[in-house]
Amino acid sequence: MVENADLRDVTSANLARGIRYQPTRARPFRRVLRVAGVPARGTFVDLGCGKGRACVLAAMHGFRRVVGIDYSSSLCAIAQANLDAFRARTGAQFESSLHAIDVVNYAFAADDSVVYLFNPFDDQVMGAVLERLRESLAQHPRPVWIVYHNPVWRGVIEESGAFAHAGDWSYGGCDFAVYRNRGA
Repeated sequence: MVENADLRDVTSANLARGIRYQPTRARPFRRVLRVAGVPARGTFVDLGCGKGRACVLAAMHGFRRVVGIDYSSSLCAIAQANLDAFRARTGAQFESSLHAIDVVNYAFAADDSVVYLFNPFDDQVMGAVLERLRESLAQHPRPVWIVYHNPVWRGVIEESGAFAHAGDWSYGGCDFAVYRNRGA
């Protein structure tokens, strides 16, 4: 785990709105993707990617492109090293990109299809992120899934009206809420 107070390289005004980095556990993550029927098409985007474990797991799940967003450049550097090591060790073929930016500034791409969050930030940042995602969906209609691990601010997603609740799953002490955009 990495507490926000330990991130000396972050200049974002949203640092105080962030929650500590905690790695995603592999088995529960892989199981929820499978059981919820989350397709490995398009791009997997991890908001608050930390050291990149969820991006590695997404590549293992079959995503051909993974994107990690974190406001800490030092965590992004570790994530890049972890993705490179995984690629070298396994020969896995996937594209990856990591962006050391505040998530509220991330412009969702037309092929971003799965958004993963391990409770990385508070409700205000969640609202801003959802607005950016809604703008992207208006410009590029497509199916988008949200996989929310430890869904503390799930009400923000549900109140947005843009996403339908696909289900809740709990594995190995890990809680997940999964959503799909309406009209997809």
